[in-house]
Amino acid sequence: MQFNGRCLSILLSLLSAAGVNAIAKADELSPKYAEVLSALQDGKNVRVILDLNRCTTPEGGKPGPAVQGGLAIRAFRVSPQNGISFADAHQTLDGSGHPVTEYIRHSLGRDGKLTVRASKLAAGAAEAVNQGEFVCELPDGAKFVW
Repeated sequence: MQFNGRCLSILLSLLSAAGVNAIAKADELSPKYAEVLSALQDGKNVRVILDLNRCTTPEGGKPGPAVQGGLAIRAFRVSPQNGISFADAHQTLDGSGHPVTEYIRHSLGRDGKLTVRASKLAAGAAEAVNQGEFVCELPDGAKFVW
């Protein structure tokens, strides 16, 4: 099959457009991600509500613990590799009455899934102890409200 200059030009244009379109689709944001990012950037008071029992562990898909909670997002960071990241740290007492600091980190991926990582640091300890990591689908395991 032979192509003249005009046919070749049209063919290359179509191939180029298809390639750009495929790249754009691979980089598309989930609608939920885009909504949350827009609300944060607009300065709205965004909160996340979690039901960890409806989330799963990343390595086996097991459900998380029967724990619910929520927080207001006071500060956040956006990066291409981590999506929207925010955290909470608070001091409390463990089951034995000893002081601990709990750290809960959240990352909302561009795919619209929220990863939650929890750890705690006992008073006087040098390293934090990992308490678990969970992946939450929106709006089942996690929902954002404003």
